Amino acid sequence: MRTVLFLINGFGIETKDSYSVYNKEIMPNFDKLINGYIFSQLETNSRNIYDGFRNMSQEREELYNYSVFSRELNHDNILKNPIVSQINEEINTRKSKLHLLCFLDTSMKIVDNLKTFLKAINKERDKKIFLHIVLTSDNYQDYPAILDVLSKINMEFVEEASIGMVMGLENILNTAPVTELNFLLRNMISELGEKWKSFKQKLDVSYGTKQAPLSVKPFVVNTGFSIESNDMFLIWNYDNVDISNFMSGIESINYGAEKQNQIKFYSLFPITYKNPVTNILNYEIARISLASNMKGLGFKTLVLTGKDTVSGINYYLNGLESSNNPNITYMAIDNVYYDGASIVNILNTTNQELVIINYEIKDVESVEDLKSVLTKIDNVIGMIYDNSNQNSYTIIISSLFGTNRVLTDSTGEICNIAYSKVPIIYVDRFITKKDYLISEGNTSSLLKTCYKSVDKKYPGTSLVIKKNLLYRLFFK
Repeated sequence: MRTVLFLINGFGIETKDSYSVYNKEIMPNFDKLINGYIFSQLETNSRNIYDGFRNMSQEREELYNYSVFSRELNHDNILKNPIVSQINEEINTRKSKLHLLCFLDTSMKIVDNLKTFLKAINKERDKKIFLHIVLTSDNYQDYPAILDVLSKINMEFVEEASIGMVMGLENILNTAPVTELNFLLRNMISELGEKWKSFKQKLDVSYGTKQAPLSVKPFVVNTGFSIESNDMFLIWNYDNVDISNFMSGIESINYGAEKQNQIKFYSLFPITYKNPVTNILNYEIARISLASNMKGLGFKTLVLTGKDTVSGINYYLNGLESSNNPNITYMAIDNVYYDGASIVNILNTTNQELVIINYEIKDVESVEDLKSVLTKIDNVIGMIYDNSNQNSYTIIISSLFGTNRVLTDSTGEICNIAYSKVPIIYVDRFITKKDYLISEGNTSSLLKTCYKSVDKKYPGTSLVIKKNLLYRLFFK
């Protein structure tokens, strides 16, 4: 049975403290399906496309490198790692500073991991090691948890390393404007710019303005980290972010005729860059993924998404392998993103049993922008629904993550848009509200539900379950 998984990422069930956006006037087709078919809410811990696809495909709720690295620490393997020894030797022979670019969310796991690593390379506590903290959360309500993590790092790492700068993720991504990237590089060279000794005061200011942590502008915590021609960088990888422009900027710093730029890069896990970067550990192939399940069930998948997300989505659906899988086809829909007729035409001219249509709500600055995007997506939903009635396939509409963002309303007032849980609608003429319901679960069960829809022989558990007699008696 052909199944279409339609994702509206960044859209969800509004919380009580959210400025109300959703209504049936802006999404009449979505509203019709909610009322006509089985509908429920799912839990999600994802914050972005890559977290979402990782959790959905691999059924895991944490960054993969945390668990791999933690295991290496538990067996003391990291202390014997030849690349760690090489970094240690390089610091001694080059007599340079080590800049560790640390991507930080709200998890305390990274504190213990970093501390063990730093102790391994700074046993004598005589090395110049600086942590540059990159905040990755898009929820301004995470500031208290982030403050706890930063405070613990600052307190416990005082003998191994110092925090140099703190910045939001948006400052170093390839999507960052050139002016902002240059501003960051100037700060790292000169140590000029905004200085805050107190994390709490700075984060309180950001919290008060409802600024997402990943948007925080760079600020200096401790001086002495200014980049010099012989320094080294260690990229403490965050999953699937492209910072090659930042790395190119570091490599292009001109130190004059007397000193050539000899900055060297290392990374915790493999990263893609124009020049080879030596990595400490390798990723492991995931035992659970869309690709591994496809082998057993014998179906093919088509993914319709933006061109910029193809490689990241492929990485997780393909079980942490970057190679091409002949059974998973990707089609960039940037030119027909909201063109329902074109999307329907693609569905009618391809024959994969599972189709994932990936939408992401981003780059909206006002409630009106958000409503406009939702209306466009709703129009596509309507056309796909009409087409499904003619061609008899199942549609599952959901989202891998909600959002918590600050936008302006029609009067220019700042308001908070908060979607915590996400919706799931199961559209199939044989799966009726009278006989079926959607059980409690989270987004990691979405693909299982798709597998069961594609092949009823799939042994796993679907979110869609049949009502028993007792349920029918009490909830008619």
